[in-house]
Amino acid sequence: MKKLMSILILILFFGKLGFSQNTVYGSIYDEKSIPLPGAVIYFPQLHKGSTSDKNGKFKIENLQSGTFDMIVNLIGYETQIIKIRTDTVKYPITVKLISQTFETQEVVVSADRFSLQHENAVEIKSVKIENSDNLSSNLIDKLAFEPGIDIISKSPGVEKPVIRGLSNTNILFVDNGIKLENFQFSEDHPFMVDEFGVDRVEIIKGPASLLYGSDAVGGVIYTVREKPALQNTVSGDYNMLYFRNNQGFVSNLGIKGAGTRIHAGIRGGFNSQKDYFDGNGVQVSNSRFNQYSVKSNIGFSYKFGKTDVYYDIQKMKLGMTVPPAISLMNDNLRKNKVWFQDLTSNVLAVKNKFFAGKTMVDADFSYQSNNRRLFTSELMPQFKTVDMTLNTFGYNLKSTYSFTDKYELISGVQGMYQTNKNSDAPAHIIPNADVFDFSVYSLLTADFTENLHFQSGMRYDFRHILTQIDGIKPAVDKYYSNFSFSGGLNYQISDKILVRTNFASAHRTPNIAELTQNGAHGIYYEIGNSGLKTQKNYEPDISFHYHSGNFIFEMSAFYNLLKDYIYLQKTNEFADNGMLIYRYSQTDAAIKGIEGGIEYMPVHFIKLYTNYSSLIARKNNGDNLPFIPQNKIRSEMKFTVKKLSKFSKPYFSVNGIYAFKQNNFSEFETETPAYFVLNSALGFSYKNLNFKLSAKNILNEKYIDHLSTLKDTGYLMPGRNIIFSIKYSF
Repeated sequence: MKKLMSILILILFFGKLGFSQNTVYGSIYDEKSIPLPGAVIYFPQLHKGSTSDKNGKFKIENLQSGTFDMIVNLIGYETQIIKIRTDTVKYPITVKLISQTFETQEVVVSADRFSLQHENAVEIKSVKIENSDNLSSNLIDKLAFEPGIDIISKSPGVEKPVIRGLSNTNILFVDNGIKLENFQFSEDHPFMVDEFGVDRVEIIKGPASLLYGSDAVGGVIYTVREKPALQNTVSGDYNMLYFRNNQGFVSNLGIKGAGTRIHAGIRGGFNSQKDYFDGNGVQVSNSRFNQYSVKSNIGFSYKFGKTDVYYDIQKMKLGMTVPPAISLMNDNLRKNKVWFQDLTSNVLAVKNKFFAGKTMVDADFSYQSNNRRLFTSELMPQFKTVDMTLNTFGYNLKSTYSFTDKYELISGVQGMYQTNKNSDAPAHIIPNADVFDFSVYSLLTADFTENLHFQSGMRYDFRHILTQIDGIKPAVDKYYSNFSFSGGLNYQISDKILVRTNFASAHRTPNIAELTQNGAHGIYYEIGNSGLKTQKNYEPDISFHYHSGNFIFEMSAFYNLLKDYIYLQKTNEFADNGMLIYRYSQTDAAIKGIEGGIEYMPVHFIKLYTNYSSLIARKNNGDNLPFIPQNKIRSEMKFTVKKLSKFSKPYFSVNGIYAFKQNNFSEFETETPAYFVLNSALGFSYKNLNFKLSAKNILNEKYIDHLSTLKDTGYLMPGRNIIFSIKYSF
């Protein structure tokens, strides 16, 4: 707390040094020069924005001097990014927006700069959380309708994303620009983040080590926080969801405000779920969970830059559906009593931007403390069997130099220092350890012409892992160093057609668990391998995009070559305690696949959408890799109008997921039958209220997904579930 107070005092001191008095003002029109009210004008680098009034006029005050991106957005019109030199631009600014049937592209930030999706050499998918019809108790579940994205599921509270067949430590989860560090080496450990306060999620598919370092070999899930309040306003919202299947209840309240020089916000809520019932109507014992969260932020602007401070805390109690728990459960209450994880995550981030002519410098610092405790039952020798804390200090120093509006060089230094400490609990799943990371990288982006965009860069990473001798676990003292590189080209053949091609390399160093683990973990006995080498990935991919007034077609193909792929291999051996042994192993392998989608609006109130994704993942000897998702077709039909009587934006949708039979299973897996799940949703707004009603698995399909970790227990996926949501904005 003393450190936090010191930081805030420094911020206030620098904030008093002076403010720029630049004011940006102008008007927003459509193609016919008719003023457009309600357009959002926003400077993302400065976290300042406003809306156009009934005459299409806007004004944003107290902006620093420099060249910044001004984003203009209005539903039904193409988003525009305009470079503005705040101290020399001629006012008033006039912006003309072009109407569009589809929202074909959004501004994305996960490529380390603000750009439109169609201008990026790397394909980035953006999922708008508030617009999602997929009502869920988990943020990850909202991404599952995207091609190439799947979920490893243990229960509604424990879901891990899969990108093109890779998961766990093969992908990174970046929340608000901070790489989340928890015990993500297992599907039992969820990423601790909820959907509230999140504007959208951006998905980078394929190797992304160039920007993010080790573990980004499969891709990145990047959450973008909600925008601060517009200048001189205070706003808030209350959200409530109810789940019929397991009597789940979610409640969340947020409020935020902004002046011309300072903005702040706070948000808190809880999520409480009982055991769910599968398609057979069977209670899935101990799948209950309880989650609490608080997110807060405060930001300051001063003459030469800005500072934002974020503090988040998440607490989760997750029931474990394991054989010992199943035999003990005789109720269906909310409270976690036996065999549950007690997780706490604290994240403090201080993010700074400094402006000097054509150069912008980011200096971001973060501290994360992630505690994991495992409680079993009173029948065990000790109720609390695991208690370990992962502390991580991270930094990212980055400079962005704009040669011109068309050429930009990003260079940076990143690193972290991480410690894992075990308390007096008897089971040390992983030993006490220290991890030190240091990396340097550089990325060049170039817009050769209005239609030809290029991106290329290189990165060097160094990692040192040191573990302590702990019983039968040997000490590890390992040094790793790796180079990554990436290059991509985006060519817009016409206003309607674009083609992307990329080649990227990536790497992943073995983590502490993979090097040292030797003991029970969940229902398995896992044994690490101190001789593991760095896993390296090389992936070429190509994608094609076509859009017209009422039709969009997209198709991608990729080939991911994995050298020394690290995976957990099921064996036919048993430990002394009778548990089945899994060993960490390595092999060369390849994952190749295609994915694509079609979106069509035959009339203005009907939208049809379907996508397809297919994977083949095999070792060099021809054996299939474990835990590879089924090929899937996802389809949706949505009816929507602008207004119906007193209700605005009413809609009704029906969507379905067809998963093909998975007969390309690994040596110790079993075949998974095909299944079809039908869902529907409806919603509308009335004044400041937004209502949504969703029905999941309407036909009560009795099925299991190939990535469900409950497959061996005999439990199926959730049965029919009716979900109600209400949001009140003020």
